Amino acid sequence: MVRRRRMELSELGNEPWVLPPFDSVPGRLIVEIFGANKLQVPCASMVNLSIHLTTALVATGRFIALLPGSVARFSAERLSLKILPVKLPPQRITIGIVTVKNRTISPLAELFIDYARKVGRPLTRIN
Repeated sequence: MVRRRRMELSELGNEPWVLPPFDSVPGRLIVEIFGANKLQVPCASMVNLSIHLTTALVATGRFIALLPGSVARFSAERLSLKILPVKLPPQRITIGIVTVKNRTISPLAELFIDYARKVGRPLTRIN
């Protein structure tokens, strides 16, 4: 299966999945992805919210999961993850920086915000 050039999400329904709880933000995104493809969400073999646990389970070769593109991009080689050639509709999540009204941001917080924007900017491109 992993050697194929292209596969459909529908072909993976009976595989052992690691999924987040469906009442969480990532869980709702996964429900939307399967719904957009007119598919039922597969039964999860393992349910958790930990990216570290999910990638560790996927690295065993016994499970599959939907991971954020940044996790796949930065962890695939290091953790020996195989990215399956499934074309999914692009998902966008808006992330904001929230501050307290009428409060001055510390120089360290400003530096962190600038750095977070700099690091995050290349991740906004859809491949």
